[in-house]
Amino acid sequence: MKMIPEKIASAASYCTSAGLICAGSFSDWLRHLDWNQIAIIGGFVIGIATYITNTYFEWRRTRAYERGVDAGIINQPPEKRSLFKKSED
Repeated sequence: MKMIPEKIASAASYCTSAGLICAGSFSDWLRHLDWNQIAIIGGFVIGIATYITNTYFEWRRTRAYERGVDAGIINQPPEKRSLFKKSED
């Protein structure tokens, strides 16, 4: 089957038209977004992701401690890390 220039031009025209329709609808959707709501939802998502990440690493730390105790390497529990340490006077 031979592709004649008219068919190539017609296919390119239809593809360009469909692409512009999709881009126009995306642009219209993007323009009507409420950026305050996006910021609030983004904050919740980041907060939940932070909580899940912290919980996972605390769980790993506990597992490592338990394996160390079982192997006889660790005698006392690890010190809880914090930003502000209390001075022992």
